[in-house]
Amino acid sequence: MGNRRGTLVTATIGIGLVLALAGCSSPGSACADYGQGNTVNVVVPDHLATAVESVAVCVGADCTPERESATSEVDGTTWTVPVEQTQDERGRVALFDAHGARLDERGVDLAWTDYGFGAPLQCRGSGVAEVRLD
Repeated sequence: MGNRRGTLVTATIGIGLVLALAGCSSPGSACADYGQGNTVNVVVPDHLATAVESVAVCVGADCTPERESATSEVDGTTWTVPVEQTQDERGRVALFDAHGARLDERGVDLAWTDYGFGAPLQCRGSGVAEVRLD
C-alpha cells in the first residue's frame, strides 16, 4: 500500500508540474495578466533628442515602422512605444521630426522581459524591451 501511495504522490506532482510549465506556453494560459500590453522603450541618442517629435516601432525583421503608429510619449530621452502582443526577437525603430520626416530608421534586437519580475519573458503579454540607439 505504501508503494501505491508514493506512486500516486509522484504522479500528482508530475502532472501539476507539466500543467504549470505548459501554462506559459499557450495563449489564454495561466500566466499573470498585469493589464499591460507589450511596450518597447527606445532611448534616443542625445544628439537627436531635441529633433525627435515621435518614435515608431514595428516588430519583425522585415517590417516598416510608420509615422501613423508613432508615439509622442517621452520621459527625457526614453520613448515608450506600445506594440502588438508578440515577442519577436527583431524589430525596426524609426525616429520622426515635427514635420514627419524620418530622422533615423534601423533594425534592432528586442530582448523581452516581464513587467512584474524583470526576468526574461515566458508568457505572451505584459512584456517590455529596451532599445538604446547609439
